[in-house]
Amino acid sequence: MDKPKLFEAKFEFSQEANCISNEDETLEIRCVSDLGIDNAEGCFYILKTDAWSIDNVGELQELFDRLHKTLFPKQLKKD
Repeated sequence: MDKPKLFEAKFEFSQEANCISNEDETLEIRCVSDLGIDNAEGCFYILKTDAWSIDNVGELQELFDRLHKTLFPKQLKKD
């Protein structure tokens, strides 16, 4: 019997409010593929948020690097 395959994933992040707001912020990132993540060996990233503050683009890159390490650990070993 084949091992189960990952079809879709959802990650939820939260952070404290920024200096111009008093509400905590949440970010949802869904990873989807029409063939399933394992079958396609990749996915589309769908972002959903009411507000998510960053100081620089590197903070977004860190989030995506974290997702990539979780979803595709075998690809990291090849690099």
